[in-house]
Amino acid sequence: MRKSLPIFPIILAAGPAPQLGYPHALAEFGGRTALAIAVENCLRAKLKAPIVVLGWQSVRVRATVPRGAHVVTNQWWKRGMLTSIRAGRRRVPPGASFLLYPVDLPLLTPAILRQVVWAFSQRKTGQSIVSPVHRGRLGHPVIFAPEVRRELDYVRTARELVEKDPQRVVLVEVKSPAIYTDFRTPADVRRLQRKFAHGASRRAR
Repeated sequence: MRKSLPIFPIILAAGPAPQLGYPHALAEFGGRTALAIAVENCLRAKLKAPIVVLGWQSVRVRATVPRGAHVVTNQWWKRGMLTSIRAGRRRVPPGASFLLYPVDLPLLTPAILRQVVWAFSQRKTGQSIVSPVHRGRLGHPVIFAPEVRRELDYVRTARELVEKDPQRVVLVEVKSPAIYTDFRTPADVRRLQRKFAHGASRRAR
């Protein structure tokens, strides 16, 4: 087992949502925004204070950022998600690990985060990335050890970094498709609102 190291969550909330008409971070599920859900999940999973990366309509979203989170504005958000990852990474202390968490995954739970974090703590020498998988499909959140942080400067996407060397990646089988169930349109939001409400009612039993 590896020594327990601090893990800094980077919540990616900078991308545009033209089909939705408003930022992903502000979509509501069960009376809470997607951003509030993400921040709370990270805090309940006992991670470090989340780093929230904003871009599109950043002023609007910034006013809703929950307490306990740090905000970074990505001036280059139009150039893609990798610029947001790099912007968030700059706030991660040297020698610390970081976790990537897209804000448009409202069905994620603290339990899923804890499962991925536990797998990260159990990784072997040479294993530096932990990713959840459900029925053969990769998802988020993904955790990166400090030794790979500089490699983000030499890839086009974070997925490329994950797929670069399978030997160093730990895949964690999870029971839920929440790791990749995102939304882009108002219809998607309504569908996930129903799923979120159903999951909340099950958790309350």
